[in-house]
Parts: sequence; C-alpha cells; structure tokens
Amino acid sequence: MIEQLGKNSRKMRSGLKGIVKKGLGEMGFNAGGGAINWFPGHMASATRAIRDRLKLADLVIEVRDSRIPLSSANEDLQPQLDAKRRVIALNKKDLANPNIMHKWIRYFESRKQDCIPISAHSKSSVQKLLEVVEFKLKEVILREPTLLVMVVGVPNVGKSALINSIRQIALSRFAGEKETSNSGPIAWCNSRYCRIQDCP
Repeated sequence: MIEQLGKNSRKMRSGLKGIVKKGLGEMGFNAGGGAINWFPGHMASATRAIRDRLKLADLVIEVRDSRIPLSSANEDLQPQLDAKRRVIALNKKDLANPNIMHKWIRYFESRKQDCIPISAHSKSSVQKLLEVVEFKLKEVILREPTLLVMVVGVPNVGKSALINSIRQIALSRFAGEKETSNSGPIAWCNSRYCRIQDCP
C-alpha cells in the first residue's frame, strides 16, 4: 500500500513538471541565483517569423511601452530593426511621467533613433506618428506604388490598438475608398497606399 502511494506521488510530480515546462515555454533558471532568462516559446517563434517579414518592409513602427522603453523592446530583433527605416512609438504616454518622457526622447535622439510618444487610442496622437512615417518614406513613395509598413512589438504594448486607429484615420480621410488589403488595414501616405501589417 505504501509502495503504491509512493509510485503515484512520483507520477504526479512528473506530470506537474511536464505541465509547468509546457506552460512556461523557454524559461531558464540559474541554479546559482541571479537573473532569470524568460522568453516564452510563442514569442520565440514569432520573432523568427518577423525576421523573415522584415526583409519586405519599407518601414517598421516599433511599439514600446512609454513607461519602460528599454524593457519593452524585443532585444533579439534590434540588429534587424537597426538596419531598417524605423520609428519607435512610445505608447501609453498618458500613463507615463511627462518629465521622464522628455528624457527618454532625448535619449533616443542622441542615438539617432526616431522616437515619438503616442496614445494608440487617440487619433490626433496617431496622426502625428503617421506624419513622421510619411516624412521618412517620402523618397520611396515617389517610386513605389505600394508600401509595406510593419508594426512590431512585444505583447501588450498596444500594437492592435494602434493598427485600429490607423485604419480609422484612413477611412475618415478617404471616405469611399475600398479597403482591399488581405494583410491588414490600408493607410494613405501622400497619395500612395501603405499596407500596414500587424506582426505577433
């Protein structure tokens, strides 16, 4: 009886370990203490997919949380993003300390990275972001009929909210235009279509 209970207990512990491992994804624990390396499996596969799509993008909008601009960056993508036309959108600016926000903007400008604080639910705020995007694409717009703008960022920084606002702005600016993109909403950039693609 005691032996059987021991076997059942070992099976239960083994099963729990499997569930925890599956649920946590790629999480590494340092046995000696120190930092935890946490990177869920679905984020790793999404990063691989984004790398492939980045080759086709004319510009990337990298969305970060304005309260934690460095921690909310996907570090694995930075080498590829540095090589692209990019605008860093510091989302949720209404939740951030405005005094600290100015320091972050100067920080990114000192590194020659275009950065703008936004609130993804505010059309006027998103409109300012689109103006920056159009400015960075002005040379490409003259020779390309259709442009691809990718929106990337770690989970919960507001990518989908931004995409929805861009779509609403496009529909209001060009009422009656048919939305034909299968890869995401279409925005209008200086008399050219821009396909806006939301990436995981």
